[in-house]
Amino acid sequence: MTRVRSYFGDPLIKDYADCERMFSTCRTPAKGKPMRTWCRLFKNQDVYELKYTSWGGKTTPIAEFHPDGRIVLPSDSYSWQGMHASLSTALHNAIPILTERMGRGRYRIAHTGLLDRVTPPREQGGNYYQSWWDAFKEHGTEYFAGMTFNDDGVCINPQYATDGEIDTEKRRVWLRMLRRFKRGLKARAKVGALQQHAKRIYEKHAEMERKGQHRWQWQMPNWKSKKYYDMLKEVMQTNEFTPEFLDAFVESATPNTYGNTLATDAHILQHVDTLMNDLSYQLRKDFGVFVSEPLTADGKVVER
Repeated sequence: MTRVRSYFGDPLIKDYADCERMFSTCRTPAKGKPMRTWCRLFKNQDVYELKYTSWGGKTTPIAEFHPDGRIVLPSDSYSWQGMHASLSTALHNAIPILTERMGRGRYRIAHTGLLDRVTPPREQGGNYYQSWWDAFKEHGTEYFAGMTFNDDGVCINPQYATDGEIDTEKRRVWLRMLRRFKRGLKARAKVGALQQHAKRIYEKHAEMERKGQHRWQWQMPNWKSKKYYDMLKEVMQTNEFTPEFLDAFVESATPNTYGNTLATDAHILQHVDTLMNDLSYQLRKDFGVFVSEPLTADGKVVER
């Protein structure tokens, strides 16, 4: 590959030859060669593997460097998602791969060497930095397990996400149900009903504090558990807001970062959006909105 000055500067490892040079100074091959605080380089027969290291010594493969010049990204998109907080800001400084979030559980990937080549040089004028990022949008490929870049930085086996199929009638039913649920809580806020529950929760937590139970010992409602998830679904279907549900909902909306706090109507109504954003995909799935689910490029379900 023809080398030009990179937008980011040269990474620690550009190719297989760099791996050989780096690994030649490794003191304990079984433990790998430390490259950054978050990654180590290993050798598996004639393939070099860059692995993400997390607390406890667990490692997750990031990239493989092969003798023929190929760079392979072997981990599935779920594993990539778990590493992405570090990779998005640091991977391009370690190897010539750039990664960017493009949606929930979806990532755009490109070889920085390719982007450097297709971006007009600074001498031609214009906004070089904007042109470089525009090239990333145009030439980037969605992440999937096993994506492979050749020696020219081109992804030679691209795969593509699928949007899934929506049942439009059931989607309308879902949206009506969601609007009705939100209206029901807002109506109760207007007549002061939610504050009655908020005061009851405040007194409950105050009593727990008097008994020596700190806020991290309070057993707050978990809306992903079967008990509370089923309770939420029933309320949305029947539009009957039981006292048990309202107590649980208000308690989960109550801020407790600095100890016992009386939840305001604003806290409670804001929690509606927080909870719905968190559970929206599963609720839509359970209510039959999806005929087929949206998938990432490597076939993983995308919750969106």
